[in-house]
Amino acid sequence: MLLGGWRGGHNISLFPDIIHRESEESEEKMNGGNYCFSLELAVRDYECDLQGVVNNAVYLNYLEHTRHEYLKTLGLDFAGLHQQGCDLVLTRCELDYRSPLRSGDRFVVRLRLERESRLRFAFLQDIYRLPDERLVLQARAIGTGLIGGRPALPPEMQALLEQGERPDPSLRR
Repeated sequence: MLLGGWRGGHNISLFPDIIHRESEESEEKMNGGNYCFSLELAVRDYECDLQGVVNNAVYLNYLEHTRHEYLKTLGLDFAGLHQQGCDLVLTRCELDYRSPLRSGDRFVVRLRLERESRLRFAFLQDIYRLPDERLVLQARAIGTGLIGGRPALPPEMQALLEQGERPDPSLRR
């Protein structure tokens, strides 16, 4: 099975991104805390608006990229799921902006995954500017799966939600 038995630390370097993943308990409480994954990124010039800050819509790209990278580390691939007749889709996304990012800033997106209902899951994600760990944004993205056009979660996602992700203590602020 794709998800069974994965435990222990996992570090992947993607130039210029850095992924950190490890399965252990955490007491982090921001946005519910207990992060199980993080992805470091840097702001590019073209992502900023005339005010010199990251355009508010760009944050959605940061969050989506982090969710995709997280699922890839678990062996879940969007293209593969689609070929099997399943599409994972967002049904709602809430963003609370706390402070801006500017060109050249480095930041980290942290997330945790939890079951929202029988057919829905939630990604709780926070963005922190580096190196001072200032909170930039808090997000809650709700999703489901569509199999044959009807709401359903693929077995891989069901297993992930039932297993529950253990938080990574290295992702504490």
